[in-house]
Amino acid sequence: MSNLKGAEGYRRFYQDISGDTTLAAAGGDATLVTVKDIYHTIYIQRIVVYVDTDAAQSISFEDSNSTAKKIAEVTTSPGDETRWEFTYGERGIPLTEGKNFLLNVSAAGLGADIVWEGYSKLTAVTSYENL
Repeated sequence: MSNLKGAEGYRRFYQDISGDTTLAAAGGDATLVTVKDIYHTIYIQRIVVYVDTDAAQSISFEDSNSTAKKIAEVTTSPGDETRWEFTYGERGIPLTEGKNFLLNVSAAGLGADIVWEGYSKLTAVTSYENL
């Protein structure tokens, strides 16, 4: 890993799960990334949200665990044409092992463009038969 520098290095070495989506004002909750299996962990390095339609709703980013780990939230009524950025460094913030990366919207009405950067890596001790 020493020859790979920065957050990009992690995404090149492990499985890059970066992506983007548009949240329409009539949109709702969504699974942004599905984890490969129960032996892998998703790490989020950065989330950028550009709100283009303000409303009295909020957006949160969390994992699919039964007691979800929330890693970011855009507050209620964030304002038109506002930009929200959440940065977690080169290594990133891990979600719960074996859980998906979710977008949760409190209710319809808010519109935004969303970009995230991150990677997935094998974190559990397992045998090759399970892969």
